Amino acid sequence: MPTEQRSARLAVLIDADNVPARMIGRAITEMEKYGQLVVKRAYGDFTGPQGVMWEETLVRHAIVPRHLGISGRGKNAADIALVIDAMDLLHGGAFGGFCIVSSDSDFANLAIRIREQHLECYVFGGESAPERLRQACSRFVYLENLRFDLLHAAHPKMKPLRPLGDALPMVKSAMASLAVEPADWVRIDLLERELESRTTDFDTRTYGHVRLRDLLVALKRPFVVDTPRDAAARVRMRVAKSGRKIPAPNG
Repeated sequence: MPTEQRSARLAVLIDADNVPARMIGRAITEMEKYGQLVVKRAYGDFTGPQGVMWEETLVRHAIVPRHLGISGRGKNAADIALVIDAMDLLHGGAFGGFCIVSSDSDFANLAIRIREQHLECYVFGGESAPERLRQACSRFVYLENLRFDLLHAAHPKMKPLRPLGDALPMVKSAMASLAVEPADWVRIDLLERELESRTTDFDTRTYGHVRLRDLLVALKRPFVVDTPRDAAARVRMRVAKSGRKIPAPNG
């Protein structure tokens, strides 16, 4: 990830009526990969049971609550307040990007507006988030994927969002665009960038693996993965040559 992206000043705006408080800590940790979290605000009704659940989260992560009591069902006062604040911050010109935490499709237009100003918009939402929202932002991160880390990704109870095999067509297509010949080596970091450029929500954790290298190894037959001691990890397609398969490195 480029240094300028990591050092970007980001505003975090959380739709507290749409996402559970227990997911915010992991989301904050993920956001810190993209930049400096300068503003952190949460919007919703913080009275009653929901307020109790959110209180510790707000304090622990220094999130400023924007309490908007709900007088009846179907009200969207929190959504409106979030958008108004986003527009104020956007036109203030002090931020390099925004992190929106919600699965609500109504924020798709906000994401588009932010990107029209040449700023990054990262959306953190659930698997149920509609495609309209996922495609409107710079990058969409599934909250369910934040459960995975290097220690627990292989745990049998950690079920991925999608089967491993679903990743194969995307990876093969990206490999084909980067390699001049089918058997050419491709650096894995370049392959990951290519995959992320093709869709806003590509994430190896969606298929049960924290790192792309581990995903490629798990896919097995189509790929040969090599990790040279003094060079970047790389991968190539396993293609037939003179009737024989190309052996794996040191195999």
